Parts: sequence; structure tokens; C-alpha cells
Amino acid sequence: MERIPITILAGSDHAPGHLPKTETELHSLSTAYKGAEVKVGDRPLIELLVERIEHSDGFGPITIAGPAAIYEPLGLKAEIVDTNGGIGVNLKAAFEHHQQRHGKKPLAILAYDVLLESGEFDEIRNLYEEDAPCAIWIPFVRKPEEEEELGAFAWKPTYALLPAKGEPPIPILPGHIGIVRLEEMRLSILYQLFDLAYKTRNHSVKTRKRVMVRSVIGKLLLYDLRALCSLQVPRLTLSVITNGVRIADRLRKGDLLIPELERAIAGIFLHHDSESNVAGKGVRHPIVDILSLGEDIDTEEEAADLQV
Repeated sequence: MERIPITILAGSDHAPGHLPKTETELHSLSTAYKGAEVKVGDRPLIELLVERIEHSDGFGPITIAGPAAIYEPLGLKAEIVDTNGGIGVNLKAAFEHHQQRHGKKPLAILAYDVLLESGEFDEIRNLYEEDAPCAIWIPFVRKPEEEEELGAFAWKPTYALLPAKGEPPIPILPGHIGIVRLEEMRLSILYQLFDLAYKTRNHSVKTRKRVMVRSVIGKLLLYDLRALCSLQVPRLTLSVITNGVRIADRLRKGDLLIPELERAIAGIFLHHDSESNVAGKGVRHPIVDILSLGEDIDTEEEAADLQV
């Protein structure tokens, strides 16, 4: 099985994550560069993360997209892409670097504030093979029935998704890894929406929908105007807004089917005529039981809860 190149997103927007009002007893992590500054024992979090990826069979080589001044002194076995903007800027730098180095190979993108075991990376790689080839593969994490299993992470917002019609909803946490095929994606839309998603993380679905629609509508209309001038069908605004609103409304109601979500995500982020989209395998969101994949570190309490 060929290894998939992986990039760890390790920049900073220099702003602590929003915490729900009901969690005021928690303390937002003020550390700017969690990968370097959060320690597990006496070792930086990102050092352990790189080491565990290196010892896995499914992913590599490793790249870190973040400020070189912070990560180069750590002497990690990873190439550094020097970037330190918002998540859209950092994704753009990471994607361009991957395309230069690896062409059309799939790319794995990983958050820098989760800590997985090497065996968990191998499990993720095997799960991806079950759905490949697809353009976007992002797992969700099943929330355990006993919240005590989450420890300091128990406050995290969850979403209810239905695997299929007639099946009960499953509470899930966002997974913090994705595997993508860049040539099939609308990257300029992705950069802007991911910036907005990151800025509104831990907010309500209603708030996130309002911010995103208001922020992207002008750019989408401009794209469609250009398409019209080129004698192409101007369908981007309708596709992105309709699918985005559908996701937000159904998430809030708690009756969103995963296959519907996959089709909606494809309608937003994939080129209409992309190979995976045409084949009906554009986007896959499997539900996994790898709890550490949903335990991103936003608070001082979560950082203290880390164990080797």
C-alpha cells in the first residue's frame, strides 16, 4: 500500500477558540502555536505527532505548514512550508507545495492539535482504502455513550447525523484529518469557507450559516458573472448557497442523512464535471471510533488532560 503524503497545518490565527457560554468555567488556550508550545511530558506536541506518523505505514512524507521560525528549531523529520496566516492562507501554501512535490497524488491534511497513536494512523489509512478513489474523504468521530470517556473534551459541540433513512441519529464530533484530490476541487471557494468555518468554530449552526452566506455571496455572484461572459452556465452561486443552507438547516433539525451531506459537500467544493463527482464517489464521510481524532485542544484543561 503506497503511503499518502501528509501535511500538518500548524499556523495560528492568534485568536483563542470561542467557548460556549455554558462552559465559562473552562479557559481558552492562549498559546499561539499549540504544536510547539503545548507539551506532553517535556516534549512538544508536534514532535510526538511527527514521530507517530513516521512510525505508521500509511502516511508520509511529512510536511508542516507553519512558521519556520517556530518549527525549524525543533529539528523534526518533516519539511517546513513557511506560512503563518489564516487557515485559508495556510491551506493554499500547503496545497501548492503538495502539487509541486507530488503532482496529482492524494494529500492528507491533519490538524496540529490532536494526538493519535501510530496504529490509529494505520487504521485511518485502511478505512480510506475502503472508499477510495474519492475526491474528499473526511471521517466523523462517533461520540461515546459515556461522556466520561471524553474527559476534559466532553464540552465539545456535537452534531447528529443519520447514516441512512429509518436509522437513528448518531452524535458525532468533527474528525481532524482529511484526504483530498486537489485537482477535483474548487480551491478558491474552499479557502474562503474554511477561513469562515475556523473563525466560527464552536459557535451555533445558526450563527455559522448566517456568517458564511453573508460573507461569500458577493464572490460567488462574481464567479457566475464571469462564467456568463464566457458563455458558460452560471450555476456556482445556486449550488454553493443552496447546499450550504441545506446542510445548516438539516443539522439544526437533527435529521441530516450522511449521503445527503456528502452530495451537498460535493456540490459546494467539487468541480461539476470532476471524475469522482461524475462517478458518484466525490465525497465520503465515514463514522469512526477513533476518539483521539475528535479531541482537538482548545482549552487549558484539555492540554493538561493529554497523556503519552
